[in-house]
Amino acid sequence: MGEYHFKLPDIGEGVVEAEITAWHVALGDKVSEDDPIADAMTDKATIELTAPVDGIISMVACEEGDILAVGADLVIFEVEGDTSEPINEPTKEAAKDKAPKKPPTKPVSKKEAESTDKALAAPAVRKRAKALGVELSQVTATGKNGQVTQADLDLLEKTFTPEEGETRIKVIGLRRVISQRMQEAKRHIPHFTYVEEIDVTELEALRKRANEKKSEDQPKLTVLPFIIRALACTLEDWPQFNARFIDENMASGKGGYVSQFSDLHLGIATQTDNGLIVPVLRRAQTRSIWDLASEITRLAEGARTNKLSPEELSGATTTLTSLGPLGGLVTTPVINRPEVAIFGPNKIRKKLVLEDGQPIERLVMNYSVSCDHRVIDGYDAAKMMQEMKALLEDPTMMFL
Repeated sequence: MGEYHFKLPDIGEGVVEAEITAWHVALGDKVSEDDPIADAMTDKATIELTAPVDGIISMVACEEGDILAVGADLVIFEVEGDTSEPINEPTKEAAKDKAPKKPPTKPVSKKEAESTDKALAAPAVRKRAKALGVELSQVTATGKNGQVTQADLDLLEKTFTPEEGETRIKVIGLRRVISQRMQEAKRHIPHFTYVEEIDVTELEALRKRANEKKSEDQPKLTVLPFIIRALACTLEDWPQFNARFIDENMASGKGGYVSQFSDLHLGIATQTDNGLIVPVLRRAQTRSIWDLASEITRLAEGARTNKLSPEELSGATTTLTSLGPLGGLVTTPVINRPEVAIFGPNKIRKKLVLEDGQPIERLVMNYSVSCDHRVIDGYDAAKMMQEMKALLEDPTMMFL
């Protein structure tokens, strides 16, 4: 028997690490070549890793949700005979430790070790910390002269020990990426949201007439393609909303820059079982209503089945997010950084309005836009939305 060390492969495009989002094997499993081993997610895509050899799993490198460096051991196989592939590192003895292993930790320097030894704490605190497996240098000390106290360990233990009735769900995979991006967006971007009420009675009538006359090979139209058409027409005159703000140099005082785009590459926020995914509908301003409807359907299905390419998930110049009939009266969507705006149509509802002194029923929709106040002023948001409102309330104008 020998060992075959299967390392996290070089996925390419400058990727140096990946998150292991799912394991398809466990210790002791017998696998055949090409059997699924694990799913690895980078900031570009999620890929399925398969077994390069037949063997028995004797080690898995980490837990789901952990980050692993390219080139690090992913799994170790017990294999028959001698193996000589470059990725294999044969040994004469089988693995002695069959328990899952964590990724290698950063070596502790001499200075860090000295710092650990000199952490101030009473003998009882040191004994308890050792029993908990806690390095005193990693504990926030609140005692006199920086001494670690029992209360400090209490707080630390409370943080890592679930309370009665508490269920902890590890934030991994797509949910982790969404959390990080939303946090970065709110930290870096001064958001403001403008909301306009739009009468969509005529728009709904046009949509219904179009569906009555569509051919069998044409998709059924929702209101979304019309909203995108109106947005594309409006942004031709308001390119500052179809833009990205590159602000990486702002902290150093060198300033950033804004990139405006003539093509509307529209991110379409799509809810999936794994979380929110934003495929990109490219060159929306060139597409017909029917083409928009087909592409929206294709991208949404690809997002839900995880079959979109990295290119189909990147390159947006602005984003539209809609919950359809579930959408509330008003939303305040978070901008997809480095974009500078995100559009959020809300649900259509009935409303009584006065016309010539008589109450009549109309269909209305609130339309939200969140903007980066570093780039867009409130006045511009209001003017832009008024122009889009005019197109949606008199929809034939968006086709002239």
